[in-house]
Amino acid sequence: MISQNDCNVGIYCRLSRDDSNGNHESMSIANQRDFLVDYVKKEGLQLRGTYIDDGISGTTFDRPDFKRMLADAEHGKINCIVTKDLSRLGRNYVQSGYYTEEYFVERGIRFIAVNDNVDTGQNTNDIMAFHHVVNEFYPKQVSQKVRQVKRQGAEQGKFMGSQSPYGYIKSPEDKHKLIVDEAAAVTVRRVFREFYSGVSGREIAHRLTQEGVDSPQFFSYNYRNGQKPRTNSTNHWSSSTICQMLDNPVYVGDMAQQKRQNFSHKSKKRMTVDRADWIVVRDTHEPIIDRELWEEVRERRTTTKKRVRKTKGNGSGDFALLSGCLFCADCGARLAYQSSPKSGAYRCSRYNNAGASVCSTHYILEETLADLVLRDLRQYAKLAVEDRQRLEKELLHTLVREQNIELRKLEEQERSIERRQTEINRTVKILYEDKCKGTLTETLFQSLASDYTREQSDLSKQLEAVCELLTAQQDAQDKTGQFLERVQGCFEIETLTREVVMALVDRITIGESYNQNGQRTQPIQIQYKFIGNALTNAKEDIA
Repeated sequence: MISQNDCNVGIYCRLSRDDSNGNHESMSIANQRDFLVDYVKKEGLQLRGTYIDDGISGTTFDRPDFKRMLADAEHGKINCIVTKDLSRLGRNYVQSGYYTEEYFVERGIRFIAVNDNVDTGQNTNDIMAFHHVVNEFYPKQVSQKVRQVKRQGAEQGKFMGSQSPYGYIKSPEDKHKLIVDEAAAVTVRRVFREFYSGVSGREIAHRLTQEGVDSPQFFSYNYRNGQKPRTNSTNHWSSSTICQMLDNPVYVGDMAQQKRQNFSHKSKKRMTVDRADWIVVRDTHEPIIDRELWEEVRERRTTTKKRVRKTKGNGSGDFALLSGCLFCADCGARLAYQSSPKSGAYRCSRYNNAGASVCSTHYILEETLADLVLRDLRQYAKLAVEDRQRLEKELLHTLVREQNIELRKLEEQERSIERRQTEINRTVKILYEDKCKGTLTETLFQSLASDYTREQSDLSKQLEAVCELLTAQQDAQDKTGQFLERVQGCFEIETLTREVVMALVDRITIGESYNQNGQRTQPIQIQYKFIGNALTNAKEDIA
């Protein structure tokens, strides 16, 4: 245990808008800091650093000063962390428990939460796990109440978003009502008119960018004090932005909300809600587009989408030969199929969507690529037929070497899940004992137990998935055999088919072409199912 005289303390203060609980003064950063400074002096500890995260939720640990504090602890500047209570450390019980029960302990860092009577140096942490659970329960309740209020407002036709859609601003008299922003509405009307007249979304985006018209993000920041664009953002329009505008009922006077939602109160990631589940209320505000034009545009959008789905295939409605397998080497986007009178071709979908400002074409003819893949497969098929035993041996050697790294990661993940399951079982047992003693109400026990049950179910599914991956990783010989059986069948084929592609090809990465000694050169990397790039190494070894 670290002695009082050897304690180099870092005090940590945190506050978010949801943390004041109606008593902002007592929970203020200034109050926390003064309280902790007095405590450190009273206990005779050595104050070495003050760390403050103001306005950041406790459900996330991605906080600047929290990270700075950990870095100082890692470098030995501090060896004791003091907070006013456990909720200041965080309100995510899994991560909070990790820091207090594993991270700090393993690094010899003493942790003190004054008001909760927790001190890892004095072993006064018997009910710390319960505090972590209760601390997370609060933001979950807040999240549910906020979501309920937003849904009720949306059902009443009130605007519940934080930022008004392009073309509108919030009314100064009522923030839940939208009024037309004429400076942007001019562009909205233009987009709808040009699309109706036959101009594609991509061409409209190109024209607006060329003319220097601010995109919605930059317009909001430059003229409406909106959120600042990311430093790597460019002021350009994309076809996806145009399509989102054309699909948004707000421009015809209808309020459409609840289109996206967070996965949970602990996650900032959002998922898209099916259009059928949107909350739409008609005629809630002044329209920018008349309903007749809106209906005409909707009809053309439907027709365009059907045509696009067809052109993704080979002209007959089927998938193109290599559709879904091709990826851009520079931006990672899929390559999109496009038909032409002579031959189909592929090019970067991100380039298709936003133009040369975000990526380049990575253009390649389907015929050229199909010939390359076929020649590659036939070459390996020849090796498999003529010297299968040696090829199999080299493949196994390469796969086992690569899998050892992946196996270690999966085994650590398995151990982590099992540790968490054990922790939950122990915590639920303690909660049940507290309920029997009367120190925990039946309602709170049922709520907490229900949450733990759901987490146990999720962990079981995760563990099952990890075990399946472990089994798959350990089965290198079966993988090798499956691939060789399939590739041998390509020894005499004359034409590459969709069936062969789906059976053998995992992904193909396409680089941008360039001129080398007067010849067009294009980097292409093929990864096969079951074995990835292992076959390339095996072939080199055999050669």
